[in-house]
Amino acid sequence: MAIYLVDYENVYIEGLTGIEQLTEEDTLHIFYTQNRCGLTFGLYRQLIACKAKVELDEVSVSVKNGDPVKNALDIQLMMFAGFLIGSKSTEALYIVSKDKDFLLGTDFYRNYIPDAEAVFQVIPSIAASMEPPEEESENPPAYDAFLTSLQEQITGETPEESFAMLCNRYAVPAEEEELPVPMAMPEEMFSAPLQAQEIAQDLPAPIFTVQYSNTVRNLLGKNADEEAVSRVCEIIYTSDDLVSFNNALARYYRDGQRTKQVYHKFKPKFENLRHLSRVVRKG
Repeated sequence: MAIYLVDYENVYIEGLTGIEQLTEEDTLHIFYTQNRCGLTFGLYRQLIACKAKVELDEVSVSVKNGDPVKNALDIQLMMFAGFLIGSKSTEALYIVSKDKDFLLGTDFYRNYIPDAEAVFQVIPSIAASMEPPEEESENPPAYDAFLTSLQEQITGETPEESFAMLCNRYAVPAEEEELPVPMAMPEEMFSAPLQAQEIAQDLPAPIFTVQYSNTVRNLLGKNADEEAVSRVCEIIYTSDDLVSFNNALARYYRDGQRTKQVYHKFKPKFENLRHLSRVVRKG
């Protein structure tokens, strides 16, 4: 379920692009003033056909018998956004506006309300909320690519031949003597293709400090279980950038909406958390 708060004075009709993609579980609030309340026949037909619940909210531009207030619509829209966040009435809250002043509100939300679970973003149009994160990529992570390459190179008819091929490929020989190649290895090491999960099980589990784990736990929310906290700690530690971080989250959660929520919570703090995981890591 998502709620859209449209700054109609700012984005006008263009901000409602993508309205046809909303579902019955979504809610659309269009904030407008008498200064700009135009409505085309085309948009009127779209509003009628829209599956989401649509609310037209006319707001005041001044107090009674007073002069017009600067940014009057923005103030009232953000107040309503705060009410929705406090009531926890949605999983995703979007302000549809090109006014960058709203970013102060979303930054405050991320920095000072770490236990909040809802996505809170400023977007230029409804359609923008349907797009994947800009950093998302279909390319496989470097670790998976290396394992795939490694498996392709183990092509010998016997375990000894396969091991010798790998040694010859990666060994750096001395200038005047050849490096000896071991000729006997346990056969069970080559009885099945290498798997990333099997390799990971042989490695010692990373140990992180309480400070780092608690920071991740607070961002995930008070309902996060210890397995999720531990896994996200490891994902941050092993991710070189936001692309690999997003892909790793997608593989872990296997839920696009949950992946998106977690990604946007951690994105502003990713570099600091990544540094923290390495600086304080023990062992």
